[in-house]
Amino acid sequence: MSQKSYTQSLAKSTGLSESVINAAWPTWWSDEAQHSPSAQAELKFSLARKLGLDPMSLISDKPKFMWSKNAKFKSFSGDTLNESPAISSFGVSLSKLLFQATPDSRSLRGYSAAAIREALLANTEYNFIQLPDLLSLLWGVGIPVVHLRLFPLAAKRMSAMCVGANGRSAILLAKDASYPASITFFLAHELGHIILGHLPDEGVVIDIDDTDQQQMFLKDEEEREADRFALELLTGDPDFEVLKVGHGDNAKELAEKALTASQSRAVEPGAILMSYGYSTGEWAVVNSAMKYVYQQGRPVWQVINTLAMSQLDSEALSDDNNAYLMAVLGSGS
Repeated sequence: MSQKSYTQSLAKSTGLSESVINAAWPTWWSDEAQHSPSAQAELKFSLARKLGLDPMSLISDKPKFMWSKNAKFKSFSGDTLNESPAISSFGVSLSKLLFQATPDSRSLRGYSAAAIREALLANTEYNFIQLPDLLSLLWGVGIPVVHLRLFPLAAKRMSAMCVGANGRSAILLAKDASYPASITFFLAHELGHIILGHLPDEGVVIDIDDTDQQQMFLKDEEEREADRFALELLTGDPDFEVLKVGHGDNAKELAEKALTASQSRAVEPGAILMSYGYSTGEWAVVNSAMKYVYQQGRPVWQVINTLAMSQLDSEALSDDNNAYLMAVLGSGS
């Protein structure tokens, strides 16, 4: 059983991407192991643990995902019946690895968005909340946050996912961005799902990018609640909105107004631009304005995963699991 042939077979039967299966392939596998029944069995157990598959189903060559029922998909446009088990089981199994490498969590249930905002503002050098502030809070209370560089499906379907397992929570981000404002909102939104009790036990809430204005009107009550939580946390106002006045501004003018307003409103300027984008749909000018606000773009996932790797206790995991986790986090990319 060669790695290539088995990877292709498993990808076909499960829908999982070959890249994530290859990343989960154990580091101890060798040419000699191909001819050992015990090694082949251990291979299947190893893959099952990482990918969220029932180990016995791999032994019988009838792959079945472990966690497929407690999943909430928000605005999901894919094949829910066949794709959701792969996404949710991958999320739960990855989060269980993250929990092994992080200290026990302290629950934030019962804390309001306003209280968390007040605490964060009291400990930041700026008068508004930025991505590093929110990341530090979450890691500090034992909620790991990572940005996926490998995905369970060949087509990336989600922007973010929060996961509940072992009585704990994790947040897995997937949307790429060169500027932090959108990712900060997604992170606050996922925290809202966790604190507001939307997250099923041993389950997931998966969010899809909703910058499309038509999708905004299709949100369910939990999505609206998580949006309001995120807005209150980041801006102080659950109904925060930036409206277009007159004929609108060019990118530079819009950026200057956002920078000025950020000081008086205690709101990060990128969040102001994002709100303008949601209210007007003028994302082209918003994206151009981001260049003036942040001066230089940088892949946000690198910021998130650099912090994650500094927080994870690699000694708590086997070498094999460490290698898999680093592959998913894009170590060395």
